[in-house]
Amino acid sequence: MNFKIFAVNLIVPLLTVLAIAAITGCFRLKEKDSIKGDVFEAFVGIWNTEENNPASAGLESFFRKFIGLFIKSFEYEKYKETSSRQKYHFYKLLVLIVILSIPFLMLVLINGQDWILKDTEWNNIYLYTVILVPLIFAYLINKYVRIAQYHDIWYRHLKNRHQMEWRMMVFVKDYELFRAGLKSDQPDLSVQSLKIDFINDICDYWKAASDISESEAREENIFQDLKGLFSSKE
Repeated sequence: MNFKIFAVNLIVPLLTVLAIAAITGCFRLKEKDSIKGDVFEAFVGIWNTEENNPASAGLESFFRKFIGLFIKSFEYEKYKETSSRQKYHFYKLLVLIVILSIPFLMLVLINGQDWILKDTEWNNIYLYTVILVPLIFAYLINKYVRIAQYHDIWYRHLKNRHQMEWRMMVFVKDYELFRAGLKSDQPDLSVQSLKIDFINDICDYWKAASDISESEAREENIFQDLKGLFSSKE
């Protein structure tokens, strides 16, 4: 392939997308601070408040070990969510850049600009190359994104993080109600029982989230995927 075609095919759409991103970034609204970080800090602070009961020293030691594992798991969910989202957006943007190069090159070739193709080099092979090569490249990128399942991984870890944040908020709510004396209908309630309920709920959710259905584990059929170059399924 002519090097000039390759350069225009890559650089011009990339600069166009970057320019659009820069312009839209100027009008981006200021991000608001999320309360989820405050909930996490409140949850950890409450959890680390130990009861002065010598008989429950072993149980408190277990609680300290569990909160360490829980924090690592929570940080891992956030990391996988962020990395999968970034990879998914990067490859989808790359597909967009490749697709944008096709009408641009078609317009240039139809107008017969000599700075890309000389008159002696003009033939239909170049025209087919300009159309087919970007389409094939875009298809391969799109297929790789589906095989790597970046979107599914992003959604799964996002769901796990939201579930963990929701359960932390419930724990903080129940603790504050308990301290305020609004849980008098549960005479056996204590901070330790709240922690045990939290652990049981988290373990039950992790077990349910670890189950993989047969449809999720099934290998993709590339021949079926050929029916749609750009599938609408995300």
